[in-house]
Amino acid sequence: MTPETVRRLKINKRYEGLPCRWCGQPLAVGDDGAICGACESVHHASCWDTHNGCSDAECVNRPLQQLHNVAPVEQRPTTQLKPGENFCPTCGDVVSGYCFRCQNMSAEYTGPKRTSQEAKDALKFAIIGLFCFGFVLGPLAIVRGTAAKRTIAMNPTLQGEGLATAAQIIGGIEVLGFVIWIASLFAGGR
Repeated sequence: MTPETVRRLKINKRYEGLPCRWCGQPLAVGDDGAICGACESVHHASCWDTHNGCSDAECVNRPLQQLHNVAPVEQRPTTQLKPGENFCPTCGDVVSGYCFRCQNMSAEYTGPKRTSQEAKDALKFAIIGLFCFGFVLGPLAIVRGTAAKRTIAMNPTLQGEGLATAAQIIGGIEVLGFVIWIASLFAGGR
């Protein structure tokens, strides 16, 4: 359980006559008091509120140091946003729904998409494998299709998951056809 920063009370006989750690004046019965929750220092409640905390310089409830003459924060020039653009809530860059700098996925990417070259290549291998070298190009199409799907899932500017899936299916058919062909050779040889 976290200790309270200050315990506020009416001064009673226990604290009567003790000096306030801020102003040095003695506390009287019935005064509003503030007892520090960390170091048990006694203060007038008004002194505690005026100074924003405990008088002990080593106490965790001491007032926070105020910074003076702080340089103003540099403001970015206002940018005219194009349709579909907005500011990334994390880093403030102008984005089209997805921030590549901080990987912010809070908004769906709405910008232009391009077809993944890996997905196109996987489908090429699969189609060529239907006509020749299916035993080599089929597994290659499966591997490249899987890699293309992984890349597409990580990069919202890419599309072509359907091409990658088609390459995987066709590659699987080629591998299955090759296995059946090999099995028929061994079965026919007996």
